[in-house]
Amino acid sequence: MNTDGITKKEIFSGIYVRYFPKLLRFSQFYVLSEEEAENIVQDIFADIWGRMSVLDGIRNMDAFFFTLVKNRCIDYLRNQLPVNDKRQKLQDVVGKELEFKLFSLQQMDENLLSVDDVEALLHDAIGKLPERCREIFILSRMDGLKNREIAERLQISVSTVENQMTIALRKLKTELKDYLPVILFFI
Repeated sequence: MNTDGITKKEIFSGIYVRYFPKLLRFSQFYVLSEEEAENIVQDIFADIWGRMSVLDGIRNMDAFFFTLVKNRCIDYLRNQLPVNDKRQKLQDVVGKELEFKLFSLQQMDENLLSVDDVEALLHDAIGKLPERCREIFILSRMDGLKNREIAERLQISVSTVENQMTIALRKLKTELKDYLPVILFFI
């Protein structure tokens, strides 16, 4: 980490601004309590503040922070399972969801965490859409055109654009369901 003329506080602030929202969204996906998710992320930054030198050797900050939050979420979920066992009937569903999320986090590959990897996943998923559906999706989401503008450009009705967007979003959601937490991390 190059610190030429930059204070520890400025470096930390830059990292905090860049990663806090990503880490919070990611932890909220797994931790059922919004407050606990925020505590997990705050603890990570408190640790980083106390040991800024640990960042010096990090080549992939995204993977580093992803791994930190993943491991903290795993620890939190492991600690919550016994608590949920005591709340039996009503909490069985919550316990199963915690177990599933814990398993999901443990299986997640933090090496698949780079902007390029996520872009490749999205590109491949978009490439699997039917041609017209893909064209409309790209015009809408990547080129930022409104449905009316797309309809005019392609000489189709606005309802056709809306229907094709619904199909595209449904197919992408299905195709990318296993990667949603990682995609959320980069948004």
